[in-house]
Amino acid sequence: MRCVIAIEPGASGGIAWVDGDGMVGAERMPDGMTGVVDRLREIGCELAGCEGVVEKVGHWVPGDHPNAATKFARHCGNVEAALYGLGIPFREVAPGVWMRTLGKLPSEKAARKRAIRELMARRYPHLTVTLKTADALGILTWEL
Repeated sequence: MRCVIAIEPGASGGIAWVDGDGMVGAERMPDGMTGVVDRLREIGCELAGCEGVVEKVGHWVPGDHPNAATKFARHCGNVEAALYGLGIPFREVAPGVWMRTLGKLPSEKAARKRAIRELMARRYPHLTVTLKTADALGILTWEL
């Protein structure tokens, strides 16, 4: 099995991965850029030759406060730069693309997030799936 790191890049997002033996792990996004880079470096060293898949987000959406949108976009760009700098090739996937593979989900955001968490908790019973790790696990599931 190939090694993959899946990232939902929001500050309240998460990182999920699968190693060459098919073991899946997930954790919340580390705090701060140093924490993110350090953790991606550790995972990348543990999963030599891994590839990344990052949720394609980080742009302004009507209703978002400009300062919040800018901060979010910078964080997304920092995650991408970290992967690039660490030599981990990656591609992006739009939220609607990976979510479609999970079946019909609620349209309201909070209900959708809870539904994804429940689906991922059933799929990965050995993990403690949280709202912070559920999307990263969904992206990983889509990639596999």
